[in-house]
Amino acid sequence: MSILAIDAGTTGVIAAIITPTGRIAGQGQRAFGTHEPRPGWVEFAAEEIWQATLAATREALTGGPGFADLRGIGISNHRDSLLVWDRETLGSPRPAIAAPDRRAAELCVRLRAAGHEPRVEELTGLRLDPRHVGTKLAWLAEHEPHTWALVQSGRYALGTVDSYLIARMTRGTWHLTDVSNAAGTLLLDLAGGVWSAELAELLGVPLDGLAEIAANWDDLARSDPRSFLGLELPVAGIAAAPQAALFGQTCFEPGEAAGYRDEAVLTHTGTRLLRSEPESHPTAAWRAPDGDVEYATEGPPTAAMPAQRHEIVSPSALGVAFMGGLGVGVWGSRAELRRLRAAMPRFEPRQSDRAGPTD
Repeated sequence: MSILAIDAGTTGVIAAIITPTGRIAGQGQRAFGTHEPRPGWVEFAAEEIWQATLAATREALTGGPGFADLRGIGISNHRDSLLVWDRETLGSPRPAIAAPDRRAAELCVRLRAAGHEPRVEELTGLRLDPRHVGTKLAWLAEHEPHTWALVQSGRYALGTVDSYLIARMTRGTWHLTDVSNAAGTLLLDLAGGVWSAELAELLGVPLDGLAEIAANWDDLARSDPRSFLGLELPVAGIAAAPQAALFGQTCFEPGEAAGYRDEAVLTHTGTRLLRSEPESHPTAAWRAPDGDVEYATEGPPTAAMPAQRHEIVSPSALGVAFMGGLGVGVWGSRAELRRLRAAMPRFEPRQSDRAGPTD
């Protein structure tokens, strides 16, 4: 009854097998490299993150409970990286453009000068910035016409890391993402939880090139054993890393907050989309299988926060394990997850400690 949790970060992949009691039955980790071909450009090879995923998973399975005990897969990932791949061969025609890449900065200046930023912020909660996938896509359309022609023809798929890993695991059968990843692209209508045709037109992105936005936990897709280490399992949980960390801390009620490393603090706002919080912006937290979207606000950490220690090195991996377990019935409810998390040791940081999880 265990869940395989995969957390794909900016420079490495962690895989962990989480039992129904929240313990780790196996764990693996592999690094992959990034490259800077020009100042401000940051890339990585898509194949490298896939091979790191395979290696980390293989290590987690070694000496663990075995394939028969696994019930599902949860995937957490860093946001804002853009990957392009061939729908048939699953090969990538170009390096992935990593989250911190700045090549679309001048394009953002032009869009801002043309007066588009207020409407973009109204729809997405975000300002124009080169880190977002939408501006990376607009740059790609402008500077790589051959690649873009194959995107427009439907031969190439577009996506964030979660979408790419699911495509590789399922032998190209599924092209999925979730609202937490979609919310960071500049292409999501945040209030509706759907891709925005208006923003897609503004950035020149074909809607049919984007992934289907699925629930964050459910029986979402199924891995192909020929592609994924002999494993035939439901992909049952997906979330961007900060939202996965929020879920892993069982912050299910409005006002509850969790930090993600030293990058952000997310505060759950329930089904209310709050647009005017100072020093923060709204984002999607997750979507339940019944279709309801829950929201959060995201801002800079300013104070130390109480946290709970866990033996797992990644709080976001624990979060998608919880999601995946809900999706396949390892746990029956969020209330059950709260009880499980409450039993874990709690850490009260000193006043001088910086905010962020110590998980």
